Amino acid sequence: MNKLKGWLALVLLLLSWCALYWITGSRTPWNQFHVNNDGSGVSVYLGDIPTQNYDRMGFTKAVVRYAADEEGWIVGTERGELFLFDNEGRQKWKRSLGIGKLIALCLTLDGKLAIVGEQSAEGKLYAVDVHTGDIRWQYKSADFVGSDASQRSYPSVVHIAVDNENNVYANAYRFLMRKDGSRGYNAKMLAVNEEGKLLWQFPKNEVIDSWINWCDVNDNNGRAVFSTSAYDYREDMKYKDTMYFLDKRTGELLNSTHVLPIPPFDNTVMRGSPNFSADGKYLAAAASDGRGMLFDEAGRTLWTRSISKPQQVDGAYVNASGRDGFVTPYGVLFTTINTFNRENWQLPTPVEHPSNNSIFVFNTDGTFRYQYMADGTMEEIAFAGRLAACAVGRNVRTHNYKAHGALVLDLETGKKYSYFPTEGPCQAIGISPDGQWLAGVEAPALTPDGKIIGAYRLHIWKNNAGGAK
Repeated sequence: MNKLKGWLALVLLLLSWCALYWITGSRTPWNQFHVNNDGSGVSVYLGDIPTQNYDRMGFTKAVVRYAADEEGWIVGTERGELFLFDNEGRQKWKRSLGIGKLIALCLTLDGKLAIVGEQSAEGKLYAVDVHTGDIRWQYKSADFVGSDASQRSYPSVVHIAVDNENNVYANAYRFLMRKDGSRGYNAKMLAVNEEGKLLWQFPKNEVIDSWINWCDVNDNNGRAVFSTSAYDYREDMKYKDTMYFLDKRTGELLNSTHVLPIPPFDNTVMRGSPNFSADGKYLAAAASDGRGMLFDEAGRTLWTRSISKPQQVDGAYVNASGRDGFVTPYGVLFTTINTFNRENWQLPTPVEHPSNNSIFVFNTDGTFRYQYMADGTMEEIAFAGRLAACAVGRNVRTHNYKAHGALVLDLETGKKYSYFPTEGPCQAIGISPDGQWLAGVEAPALTPDGKIIGAYRLHIWKNNAGGAK
């Protein structure tokens, strides 16, 4: 009898250990882990999230970056969860950072800290130890730009950049609804060092009255830059220039640049740019009106190219917005997204714009090199040497559900290097510095005929086509 009790006690102890092992997230549960049939890699289920309509404007987010020291991937989700997975898809740690969505991610240059931006009632900016998952420091962007739960006016840390001293530069904003029904904004740019000390905020004693969607920083020219815009452009706005240049050490305003709009647009909107070249001499930006632009380090225009000119069809303008702008050793790169109706973004268009869902590459003197058109919009781009990894998401005009996946483009030749399909739209992408590993996050989508395609999954692929050199 005593022997039987001993065995029962041992079994219960083992079961409790297994339960603890499962609950603490020390390992990915077997039923959430899948090895691809073609041997290209693995996929890991990231949890249940609301399935969005395939054609809606805003869509599911995720963030993923390669952590070189850990030989794995930092992944942030709409569930407020941050993970570290190794290249085999095994979970090394998991942290629930809050109830908000994780929408921005950057690793410090030494790879020790993951800097994470959140959209929530507090809109937190986190620094997380990459090795352990411990939170080193955090800030509430609500303390800088406010928050209003009654209007669902939640602050968001929308973009993060770092310099070679591991200082962090982050954009935070939230929208406001005025009494006359128009939208306003509160925004700030923050600089924090790796120990968590607030270095400066811009502006110091007020908020920016427009959104600031993007920022970049450069060590070779000592500048930080952010771009501004607004849906409801007002003449009484104070911060209505397109780009603002700051001293990255002090936050002092150096100068600003106003990029004149072109018809039929009322203002110049930049979303995935501007970005400096590595040497700090150039600045590339794409505008929603379909222009690709190259500036010098102070924001003086060097050249402008029309990559997606709005076309008038049946009395309405059809447009494929420009989004990303980068200066790479292989040329100046711009991207465009899906075709939209300028009069009403939710209405379908009769045709696809010939420049939609594309990458355009120019030499730094402005000469055209090539256009690469994908079957869906390129949601994000990550670079490794001559390789550009692209998350290919939805095509809301053709509903080509086979378009989704991770595309790797050879920037030197302009040709497809490799491709890894996903069932649902691929919304985020990362690539290892040697180009040997890719990771992408797939999202579920509800098609117009009521079918759910895809799931919220992390994919890790071995890019066997070759290296990035």
